[in-house]
Amino acid sequence: MNTDKHGFNLRNLRPYFHCWLCPKWACTLISNLQSPILLLAFALRLFRLDFQELRGDEAFGYFFSLRTYDDIIASTLSLHEPHPVGSYFLQHLWLGWAGHSEFALRFVSVWFGVLAVVLLYRLTRRLQLSPATASTAALLLAVSPYAIWHSQDARMYSILLALTLASTWLMVEALQRGRWPVWSLYVAVSWLALHVHYFALFVLAAQNCFVIGRALLIPRVRFGAVQWVQWQLVLGFLYLPWFFTASETLTGYGGNGDSPGFGAMAQRGLAVFAAGESIPADWRTPVAVSAGLLLLIGVVRLWRGGGSQRRTLFLLLLLWAVPVLATWTSSQSRPIFNERYLIAAAPPFYLLLAVALTSPVRSSQLAIRISQFTISILLLLLLSASLSNHFFSPAYSKTRGWRELAVAFERFSAGIPPAQVRLAQNFPDPTIWYYYDGPVEHIVLPPAFNDTEGTTAAVSQLAAVGVTRVILPVQPAAWWDNGDIAPTALARQYALTAQLPVGVWPLEIYSRASGEYTPLSAGFVNGLRLTGVALEPTRITSRGLLVVYLRWDAAAADLRGSKKVFIHLLDSAGQIVGQADAPFQPNRGASESAAYGILLPDSAAIGPYRLIAGLYDPSLPAAPRIGTTDGGDSVELGDLKK
Repeated sequence: MNTDKHGFNLRNLRPYFHCWLCPKWACTLISNLQSPILLLAFALRLFRLDFQELRGDEAFGYFFSLRTYDDIIASTLSLHEPHPVGSYFLQHLWLGWAGHSEFALRFVSVWFGVLAVVLLYRLTRRLQLSPATASTAALLLAVSPYAIWHSQDARMYSILLALTLASTWLMVEALQRGRWPVWSLYVAVSWLALHVHYFALFVLAAQNCFVIGRALLIPRVRFGAVQWVQWQLVLGFLYLPWFFTASETLTGYGGNGDSPGFGAMAQRGLAVFAAGESIPADWRTPVAVSAGLLLLIGVVRLWRGGGSQRRTLFLLLLLWAVPVLATWTSSQSRPIFNERYLIAAAPPFYLLLAVALTSPVRSSQLAIRISQFTISILLLLLLSASLSNHFFSPAYSKTRGWRELAVAFERFSAGIPPAQVRLAQNFPDPTIWYYYDGPVEHIVLPPAFNDTEGTTAAVSQLAAVGVTRVILPVQPAAWWDNGDIAPTALARQYALTAQLPVGVWPLEIYSRASGEYTPLSAGFVNGLRLTGVALEPTRITSRGLLVVYLRWDAAAADLRGSKKVFIHLLDSAGQIVGQADAPFQPNRGASESAAYGILLPDSAAIGPYRLIAGLYDPSLPAAPRIGTTDGGDSVELGDLKK
């Protein structure tokens, strides 16, 4: 019963399917890997997993994953999404089980990040390097700030890391054992990697360079190379349908990175592998140089090992250099270089580093032993500093302010019918759509990149349909809004009634009266008359914005000098709880009025409130207030309640 019709013993499958499919795989692997390293990797990736806010790409991936499987494929092709569908499929499935929290979104990456640590240990041992080297390589990956960053990121990079590592491990297994179950698993894993990120192709290219190069140099292994080519053809045949379907995206993607020179690329790549992106900028060059020297030591020690260790060196150099150089070369024709695209080249880096730190030395070489120990301590301190910055320093956060912004949207739209408010962004960043799920509609201004005419038309349409308030966080996005297109268009139809910092953005609130005014007839001794007032909202809301619209008649007014308007919101005891103080503004038009914003306090007591307004001339210090014609120094605008 254990043999199929072709005479193959099914027991031969157990070592492979046991590791990949059986729930006991973790126990099997932990027995081969020191469990403290694995637990450390899991703990560091789980620690403060949902502390940092989602960044734009994470939010985009979340919304993309909410689509049906068919729609994910169709949208990937129609929108020219530069990443294939594999991670979105996995996220869609996972969200259905785990929910939609930040923790749940990122946990998939945590799992694959820990799996990568296990796989690096297994690969190192399969390459016949020492247990000490394997454990050190796994430890370096476990505590790597670069790997942890991506393991706490709801994107495909941690998945790519694990799958390309598994592909390389299975390649070595297949070349050494030559059994079709291993080859089949290799093809399946490599196919999945290609459907997670197109740059998995660079790892496969490095593998092919190794196998073909080894076959050219060692005649006795050429039969294995023939098998290799056959299975590569199977892999290519399985991948070709998607390759041709998505070819327009592959050739047409413009990139969202940069195009560094070779020196800058080498410095950035070495520094980010060694210490991540959470170190000060002026540390990167010495860190990169130190990492390069350690790599050179690892290279020399493997070369001196001769035989199989030289072949291992050949493989590791290809796995490291080919993805890095291919990514950099691609960026020279379009701005596509970004450190995150190098994730698949990280394992050989840590493995070579581990060789440098653990290679045995003779007892007489005390100085070398001391150097190894000193370098290890310095590396540990560097990693600790980088991880501390990653977990605790706001300066190194992925993104900041979205949660505050969502609260601000709730705060400044309170008390107004949702149809009369819009939340505008001058850049189509989907992150706020994750954090704000209230009833107010989102819009993007400009509606397309640098679309001045479209912005003007969109703002005119907002005014036409009765939108009275537009809340705009101004994001630095020169490629989308390169000349304050959104604020300029809004200022033509609306008054800027509040501006305050929220998170990392200046938040601007634009207001326009709805047309419902309470008539007034209050004159001032300088001839200015106040003829109407409108309030929005009509009730007090804690921490909200009260906009006061005043309609003036300045036909007979003496406006020489610098006239200013004050508006005070008074509680039942006559104490000021909110105020506006601004230069006098004439009516914006025949049907418009001057607008003044009052930021309301954090907590406003329940009770009646009075609103008064007046004029003063700051150039007259002795008696700056301008009296009213009935002998007062202010005008009652009305009562409000909370």
